[in-house]
Amino acid sequence: PSESAMQDPEADVLDVLFQARRDRDRRDREIVQAAEQEIIKAMGTDGEGAHKQAAGADLFPAILTRRYSVRFVPRSNQAAQAVRDIGASQIGHLVTVRGIVTRVSDIRPSMVVAAYLCDSCGSEVFQEVKTRQFTPLTQCQSARCTDNRSRGKLHKQTRGSRFLRFQEVKLQEMTDQVPMGDIPRTLTIHCYEGSVRKLNPGDVAHITGVFLPQPYTGFRALRAGLLADTLLEAHHIRPLKRRYDQLASELTPELYMRLAQLSRDPDVFGRVSRAIAPEIFGHEDVKKALLLLLVGAPTKRTKDGMSIRGDINICLMGDPGVAKSQLLRFVAKVAPRGVYTTGRGSSGVGLTAAVMRDSVTGEMVLEGGALVLADNGICAIDEFDKMDESDRTAIHE
Repeated sequence: PSESAMQDPEADVLDVLFQARRDRDRRDREIVQAAEQEIIKAMGTDGEGAHKQAAGADLFPAILTRRYSVRFVPRSNQAAQAVRDIGASQIGHLVTVRGIVTRVSDIRPSMVVAAYLCDSCGSEVFQEVKTRQFTPLTQCQSARCTDNRSRGKLHKQTRGSRFLRFQEVKLQEMTDQVPMGDIPRTLTIHCYEGSVRKLNPGDVAHITGVFLPQPYTGFRALRAGLLADTLLEAHHIRPLKRRYDQLASELTPELYMRLAQLSRDPDVFGRVSRAIAPEIFGHEDVKKALLLLLVGAPTKRTKDGMSIRGDINICLMGDPGVAKSQLLRFVAKVAPRGVYTTGRGSSGVGLTAAVMRDSVTGEMVLEGGALVLADNGICAIDEFDKMDESDRTAIHE
């Protein structure tokens, strides 16, 4: 940091602390050197050890002075894996996993360096935090307190500590990755600094990170013994489906010209509807209805503030084997935000929201179901007639 860090009102707190520490150490060295010269003149000694006080005073943790972070980006040809395919042999390795985000926590500060101030000598003491839990320092271990044999009391300084932005994400397997008869598995993702605020519930993404074990803490550690939980420390996040506003902002002139040329086609409605599930023959009217569902209409707002939605709901009924499920899967896959579920094994809690306990803070939080994950998108519910009446009522409520 520069000499003017003390006068700059927009300077970082760490820059001010570093500059203050260097100024104090420089004054201490000048005083020690002057005292050494007096001792040499008076007693003829070399004054060895008189500068021990300032020898290690300028030591800071490396993470405190580091102004950059290192992140690994996967290769373009690296294939994404399912959550159940990641095993113990890949602990400590860089892996890429694909899934749908079911829960995103709030952004909280994670302490990596704790700063303390001694009330006796005025020194700053830094403690690097590398675990989930740590014991705060109480007594000063600086050279001044050691030489004076005084037990200075340390007071934690929040402004001098170093925090990282932290966010926990729950990633669940996709429906096409779950074998028949199994339930989807989930994986905990830890995001730091630049990786936060990149995912929302319902997003499908490729997440690359280091697969690490996480020992249990507290009473759970006594019951778990040698067992440990697993997590993925995110390094690179690539969403697979972009939102409607992102697609509109990325509209290129070439694509705009193609859309304008397509709009002049007299059979544009039938041409686009035939592109829906082209492997399924016929069903022209059903495909046109699904096209209207995908396109939608703008939401109207009246003068008195009432909002009229422009989206429609579609109920497909027919004989078995007429490709109803295939059409639903195609619509949920092609939509920028779509979730496919079945009503046979779904309950009202699984479709709307469930109350869960947060593993980080222990608080009760809401975890969204299929309808919440498909907000502003398409929610395809297969086997709708197999649902209970109470669960079907929960959807309308």
